[in-house]
Amino acid sequence: MDVYGSKRLKYAPIGDVNHEDFLYELLNEPGYLNFDTTLPTGLTRLQINALPKTLASRKLLSMYILLREGPSSKDPLPIGILALSKPEERENHHGSTFLSLSISQQYQRKGYGKEAIAWALDWAFDLARMHRVEMSCYSWNPGAKRLYSQIGFREEGVKREAVWFMGGWHDMHEMAMLEHEWRDKWRGEANVKTWAPEDGQTYSSEQIAQKMGSA
Repeated sequence: MDVYGSKRLKYAPIGDVNHEDFLYELLNEPGYLNFDTTLPTGLTRLQINALPKTLASRKLLSMYILLREGPSSKDPLPIGILALSKPEERENHHGSTFLSLSISQQYQRKGYGKEAIAWALDWAFDLARMHRVEMSCYSWNPGAKRLYSQIGFREEGVKREAVWFMGGWHDMHEMAMLEHEWRDKWRGEANVKTWAPEDGQTYSSEQIAQKMGSA
């Protein structure tokens, strides 16, 4: 049972020095501004080196998204990153987290984003005991909204003219997935083959023992 893999992808913690060059390039891609609207001042190598420590303090999970079929079987190819926010200490009981995702432009529109989101949802609901996963997208990125809707996220509201970008005000769409929605329907439809059962059920202790090789 591979907790760190799905059908075509593997996942490794951000902080792996083997992928620092990729992280530097990804976070400086123009397309990254589709996902991060902090003031675009560019990132230096020094900031990239400090990023893993920052993410560890702020995120529940922060991972590289890697193609299983990289240059060699021992060297999977990084194509993106994903992260789940860490709930505030006094809000853990709400079981809510925010999912952010960025795929390098050359690997977009190939289904990798959907697969990585599905893996992150399984991780959040099956391992981290979350109940709700949120995502957001901006009005100039309808492709992201279509993707999130296709995997089962429901739009819950629009923050009107909430983002200043490229000389104008733009809306932010807020979306979310609940644990039972994922288990009852959308997990099976995603069909990305993580460790999780597709029928929406959970494994028994005996089944886990078999899959973990500890039976």
